[in-house]
Amino acid sequence: MPSMSTLEREGKPGSRRLVRVLRAIRVGLCFAYFGAGVWLGGRVAIPLLRRTRWRGLSPEEVTLASQRVVHVFCRSFIACICDVMRLGRLQWIGAEALQRGPVLVVANHPSLIDTPLLLTELAQADFIVSPDWLRSGLLRPIIEAAGYLHAEAGAAVVRQAVERLRAGHTVVVYPEGSRTPPEGLRRFHRGAAHIALRAGCDIVPVHITVTPRALMQGQGWTDYPDANPVYRIEVGEPIPPLLAAGTEGRALAARRLTGVLEEHFEKRWKRGGS
Repeated sequence: MPSMSTLEREGKPGSRRLVRVLRAIRVGLCFAYFGAGVWLGGRVAIPLLRRTRWRGLSPEEVTLASQRVVHVFCRSFIACICDVMRLGRLQWIGAEALQRGPVLVVANHPSLIDTPLLLTELAQADFIVSPDWLRSGLLRPIIEAAGYLHAEAGAAVVRQAVERLRAGHTVVVYPEGSRTPPEGLRRFHRGAAHIALRAGCDIVPVHITVTPRALMQGQGWTDYPDANPVYRIEVGEPIPPLLAAGTEGRALAARRLTGVLEEHFEKRWKRGGS
C-alpha cells in the first residue's frame, strides 16, 4: 500500500483531502493539549501546590516557582507541535545570551505561540501582557499566578518592570502591543525604551520569524499551513540605552531608542520575510 506522502505526491484529490484532514486533527490535538494544560495549571496544579509543597515560601518564591511550572509546560507544548506531531521545527540562534542574568528582552510578535516559544528557553520571565490576555478566562489564572505585568497599567508598568529588573528578574516586552499583522511590523510603543533608560540596562532584541507564515493575526489554528513552518528565534547583540540617550531628556531619549529598535527589527523583518 502506498504511503501517505506518496499518495499526496501523486496528486489524487481524495488522498490530498485525507492528508489535510489528518493534519488538521493533529494541529487540533496540539491546541487541545495547550488548553487542557493551561486549565489544569491555573485551576488545579498551581493552587494545589500553593496549599501544600510551597507553603511557607515568600510570595516572590511562589511566583518564581509558578513561572517554572509555566516554563516546563510550554516546553512540553512546543515539543508536542515539533517532536510528537511533527508540525514544525524550532530553531534557536544565540539562546545562551538569555541565560546571562536578568535581561530586558524585546521581541517582535508574528505568531500566536510566540510566548510558549520564548518560554522554552526562559525558566524565569516576567511578561508584560496585553489586555486581551487578561480577558481570557482560561489564561488569566496562569497570568496572575506567574506575576506577569499588565500593559494597561500605563506608567505604573514601567516602574514595576524596573523594580523586577533590579530584583534580578528577566522582563519580556512585545513593543508592538499585539501580534504583527501580515503586511508588516506595527509602530513600536515606547515602554521598552523607558524601562531600559530608567533601569540603566541593555535591551536584548529577539527576532522571531515563521516560514511559511503560521498563526499570524487573522489566522486561526484551522489555517495552519500544509508545509511545516520553521520557527526561527534569533537573539541579537545587546543594545545599550546610553547610545541613544546621550545628554537628552528622557522623553526624547526614549523616542530615539524606540527608533533604534524599530530600525533593528525592520531590517530583520524584510530579510526574514516574516
